[in-house]
Amino acid sequence: NKIFLPGIEVRVAPRRDYGPDVPHHLLGYLKEIDPQALDMLNNENPDNPYLLGDLVGKQGIELQWEKYLRGQRGYRLIQVDAFGRQSQGLEESGWSLPSVPSKPGADLELTIDYELQKTTKAAFAGKNGSVVVLNPQTGEVLAAVSEPGFDPKMMQQGVSPEDWRELIENPFKPLLDKTSGGEFPPGSVYKAVVAMAGLEEKVIDENRTFYCPGYYTLGDRRFYCHDRKGHGTVNMQKALMKSCDVFFYQVGIELGVDRLARYAKAFGLGAKLGIALNMEKPGLIPTSAWKMLTYRLPWAGGDTPNISIGQGYDLVTPLQMANLYATIANGGKVWKPYYVNKVTNHVGETIYEHHPELIKQVNEVSPKTFAMVRAALESVVMDPHGTGKNAAVPGVTVAGKTGSVQVVSLKKNSNKGETNVSMNWKEHAMFAAFSPTENAEIAIAVVSQNDIVGGGGKSAAPVAAKIIARYWELKRQRSATAEALKQDENHGK
Repeated sequence: NKIFLPGIEVRVAPRRDYGPDVPHHLLGYLKEIDPQALDMLNNENPDNPYLLGDLVGKQGIELQWEKYLRGQRGYRLIQVDAFGRQSQGLEESGWSLPSVPSKPGADLELTIDYELQKTTKAAFAGKNGSVVVLNPQTGEVLAAVSEPGFDPKMMQQGVSPEDWRELIENPFKPLLDKTSGGEFPPGSVYKAVVAMAGLEEKVIDENRTFYCPGYYTLGDRRFYCHDRKGHGTVNMQKALMKSCDVFFYQVGIELGVDRLARYAKAFGLGAKLGIALNMEKPGLIPTSAWKMLTYRLPWAGGDTPNISIGQGYDLVTPLQMANLYATIANGGKVWKPYYVNKVTNHVGETIYEHHPELIKQVNEVSPKTFAMVRAALESVVMDPHGTGKNAAVPGVTVAGKTGSVQVVSLKKNSNKGETNVSMNWKEHAMFAAFSPTENAEIAIAVVSQNDIVGGGGKSAAPVAAKIIARYWELKRQRSATAEALKQDENHGK
């Protein structure tokens, strides 16, 4: 009908539709290609060139797997008459004009469990920060959330100056994928590392105790426990269960910064895990040499108590935190996290398949120490007096650790005369866990920035409980479905 529509031109543009529950930072977004990217990509892909106006991946899977997702355009030459109408003259005479069929892009099978992803997003609703869920036996990313997010549709349609300003001025950085690019002090979640280092270096054993009066004095400085009333005499198991800061101040001081750092780095902390998705930060595990190089100052004795409870200079990403607890769960295997299982082309052929990749084995920690720490972490959740009791799930064991990271120091604000200053200053709430305690199938890290509800036990642990409960519920449902199908097949035979 082109001849009857003078001045009308039909243009076709590709479009990607995104569902509300998909992890937008993981998937990324499409945007119209710019001239610089056009030249670069066409040099890399001379057999499948881009044209101005094409959409190209700009973040996440859309960017990293662009060459698989894109497909290849085709064309068909036709003969038209003076009015632009298709003519059949050549075909009637037996001639044919060349045509090349288009090829659809490949399909990516992700490790993401869509039902678990929906639960994770719903459980974390209203919070800022990140949740990462892993399979501790393989490194598969089962679910990932970074909040606040953004609507990827706006990127391909064009972002208004007002919307762009709102995105970049938001203090919680909605464009940043915090799963791998957000660095946070781990808080008391880090105490599991300190406990393992102390056990291996014979600084403590399962029976050694320290007395906690609610504070620890070092020189003229006083370092407070999160419970100002004190925990009394505590051993390693009780110190983890009650999250006693004073116990770990003293273990950390006896270990020293460099011995402690050696164990932390053995678990992959302070280095990139190589997930190859969005920007990945290495985090920070301080050493005496690092401080001298960075600040031109020697390591001070007063620096050690803070890093021994996961504060001070310590920084980790949520992905590292989840991987740390996955490694504790599986007995020392540091798996490389991944999110694509396989890629199949448009005719169903597998053109890429991922296999779990072991980064390292933590030989610094013995099986006995791993077992002792797992048992202590189980008491954190399963004991009614544990700080992580809100993460308990009926019918299964859960082992984990709470953490609450102060935005401002207690000493700085001690003149306010309040025993829970950190809550008033919106502390970060942390929780990391795995389930079941032995032969774990799921590991999780929850990082809630400036949480108004409270610390890790009160705010982050319930999020983890919902996710872990849903994991086991889905497993039971899928097992029942598979068994029913198997029985139907047997009856059919």
